[in-house]
Amino acid sequence: MNGLDRWHRWPIKFGLVLGMLSNVGAAGADEQEGVLIRCGASKGEAYYFADDLLNPDGPNWTEDGSSTGKILLVRLGDEWDIQFNDAIGTSGYRQDGAKVFPLTSSDTFLMIGAFHENYSDIYTFDIINNEVAWTSSKIGPIIAKSAVYRADCD
Repeated sequence: MNGLDRWHRWPIKFGLVLGMLSNVGAAGADEQEGVLIRCGASKGEAYYFADDLLNPDGPNWTEDGSSTGKILLVRLGDEWDIQFNDAIGTSGYRQDGAKVFPLTSSDTFLMIGAFHENYSDIYTFDIINNEVAWTSSKIGPIIAKSAVYRADCD
């Protein structure tokens, strides 16, 4: 049994999420789709690498995040996305050209990866405790950084 098949053992209050995730590899007209998980503002720490132009005093750690942002885990058939809504507007990994897909899961967690030529982001959704933590490693397009963030979810 792979990790995604184990979602059926979750408590009843997660039945809706369960139904959306139980057949990750298959797409069908009767599957539930749309926003699976909504998360709010995020906080974290970022390590900015030294850069002669943009961070000449680096490398350095700094607080990072989005105080007004939202994170949405979305499934449309067998396609996955993580979308963002913040002060700048709405965007998503797929819109940016990234590949987004589930990496693994357990009875409590779902790990989703978003991979692009300039970054790799990995989200760990804790469904039982209604939170998400994720790592982000970027080499551009502006400045290289690695970071870790956390947000509460509905």
